[in-house]
Amino acid sequence: MRRRFGRRVVRWGAGWGLLLLTVVAEPCGAANPKSGKDDSTGEALSSAWGAAERRAFRCGLGSIGRRNAEATVRFLASEEMGGRGAGSVEGRIAGRYIVAELERMGYEAGRIAEQQFTGRGGEALRNVLVTVPGRDTVRRVVVGAHFDHEGIKNGVVYPGADDNASGVAVLLELARAARAAEAAGRRPEFTVVLAFWDGEERGLLGSRHYVAELGADTAAVAGYVNFDMVGRNTDQGRPKLCRYFYTADRPELRAWFDESVAAGGLVHLEADYRPCDRTIGGSDNASFARVGVPIVWYHTDGHPDYNRPTDTPDRINYPKLVDIARSAWYVICRLAY
Repeated sequence: MRRRFGRRVVRWGAGWGLLLLTVVAEPCGAANPKSGKDDSTGEALSSAWGAAERRAFRCGLGSIGRRNAEATVRFLASEEMGGRGAGSVEGRIAGRYIVAELERMGYEAGRIAEQQFTGRGGEALRNVLVTVPGRDTVRRVVVGAHFDHEGIKNGVVYPGADDNASGVAVLLELARAARAAEAAGRRPEFTVVLAFWDGEERGLLGSRHYVAELGADTAAVAGYVNFDMVGRNTDQGRPKLCRYFYTADRPELRAWFDESVAAGGLVHLEADYRPCDRTIGGSDNASFARVGVPIVWYHTDGHPDYNRPTDTPDRINYPKLVDIARSAWYVICRLAY
């Protein structure tokens, strides 16, 4: 899908100006967004999908791009956003930004929910959830990234560009892809829930609350895909490297990564495969793994700027971040479509 970009300013609260990218979507065609050739992904997808499924995948793939993703990272990790501490004013503004972007994509208010809960210190927190209804309204695939970070410490802003403005940017691109697939007439088989978690830095609070609220319904979750720190290079000699964690007894999850690279023509991405058991921690995937949900976690690993004021937008590897989003779109299509 080709897009034209404009700019406008909206305001939330006294003195807050927010620069957003306005996306004007054009009709989705059959061309591959990189080659321009018709159905260039057909060879990789023919064994899995029919023509309608292939077209929906291509339309979603073509909607994912750097310009919006980079704008998201630069806004969320700006000095004015004060590190997006859980429960802070800036944290609430981050949540409103996400809702505004989803609405701009065309998600109706009834499909966007703010799941409110209380932090350990009594602070008001909220997850932002958007639903893509499937033909099966019981079974679901959850895809998530946390939007909070460390806030301000001793008067210094911890911007959190990689941790985790990068994950939010990927998740918003996937929301864009799901809307493009809907516009192409393709609903998922399973319902897809795109979850922007609050309170991760305080102990995975948002994802734990969501899982607790599901209760016995966690059995209906077919899989969880997580994005946390997906924008940096842990090894400058291998700038394409991405740690790809997946539930060890689900080998198809590994195969789907390889297929995603071929199907999407992804040239900025290579995997370091990390099969794991159901106790893997470190991010919101742990909340799901603990209750037996198969997981995937895209993660570009630690770096010297982790949880420091130097985790800034200029250090993000944007081509790799975008290819992670494109890879994940394929994996989500295999899980839910």
